Amino acid sequence: MKTIVVYFKTPEAGQRLASCATHMDLPQQVKSVDSVPALYMALFHGPVDVVLVDVSLVGTDPVKFTRNLRTRYPRTGLLFLGAADPATSQAVAASGAMGFVKARTGGTDDLLVAFAQAIVIARMKLVNTSDPVPRPRPPQQQQARIQLSERETQVLAGLTEGKHNAEIGRELFLAEETVKTHAKRLFRKLGARDRAHAVAIAFRTGLIS
Repeated sequence: MKTIVVYFKTPEAGQRLASCATHMDLPQQVKSVDSVPALYMALFHGPVDVVLVDVSLVGTDPVKFTRNLRTRYPRTGLLFLGAADPATSQAVAASGAMGFVKARTGGTDDLLVAFAQAIVIARMKLVNTSDPVPRPRPPQQQQARIQLSERETQVLAGLTEGKHNAEIGRELFLAEETVKTHAKRLFRKLGARDRAHAVAIAFRTGLIS
């Protein structure tokens, strides 16, 4: 990929998303914008491979937003981060978007997790690019090096779904502090700096599919 443009609410979120992309060892530029005019300016100065948009920022009609963007920039992929009812999801997909990646609460941490998932989806779907996409090591080789316990794997699965420690603990019948301990251990094993980085590594290496 050449460029990813992220349309999110705050510059802070955009900066953290760019950091997340760096953690994923992706060489493409990640640009953050905080308004529709800035988004279209970035597209105008493209090329842009994919736009990641917080669906709450496009008003009440994401279908119209999708049609407008895809009509003007048909070679640019579009992914929404957020939640939508099934009918809206289908209509958006029919209008040319890749679809939705759900963010549970809209908080920055949840958006970072969703961003990591969206990047993986974008890399799999955007195959018509002139720049070679770096090939990660085969997942089997990386998994052989990363040995997670059953509990660590369960905690990691919860993190990839955007769940907080307390929620993971309730589902696994564990104390929140115990979940934190498992999370710290799996972060060390993965070489992850934070939960978003851990999710990125998990998707990239095939630990979580």
